[in-house]
Amino acid sequence: MRTRLALLLAATVAAGVAAVTASASGPAAPGKELVQLTCDGLGPITIAVQRGDDANGAGQIVDMKGHGIAVTATYTLTDLTTSSVVDTEMTSTGQNGHSNQPATHCSGVLLEVPASDFFGTDLPPGVASTDIVQLSLDALAIIKL
Repeated sequence: MRTRLALLLAATVAAGVAAVTASASGPAAPGKELVQLTCDGLGPITIAVQRGDDANGAGQIVDMKGHGIAVTATYTLTDLTTSSVVDTEMTSTGQNGHSNQPATHCSGVLLEVPASDFFGTDLPPGVASTDIVQLSLDALAIIKL
């Protein structure tokens, strides 16, 4: 379980800040995924993030000029069927080159799927394959408009 979550988190962090696929914005360019976030001072925004190992660490804001770079993130995996937290992971890239830049709070839901889709057959104790699990994100990001 932790391996699956760690791989998903690594891909998400590498891509910047990510959330639910935003179909209203149209299809993403090849190699990119559209995700929806809600950010303080901006409201709901759609971000195009690069998938997987080719990610460059930034998410491009869709339908307006700008981008975001994740600084810290907390991922929470919740079994919605039993209302229990399955796992929580925190990541931090620090603000090394961005120490004088303000960070904006952003949050969203990365995915909501049956536990069998997320874990396969390696289910954690107390989680049934038919339970619905949700991976949510609470992050600070440097947003440049």
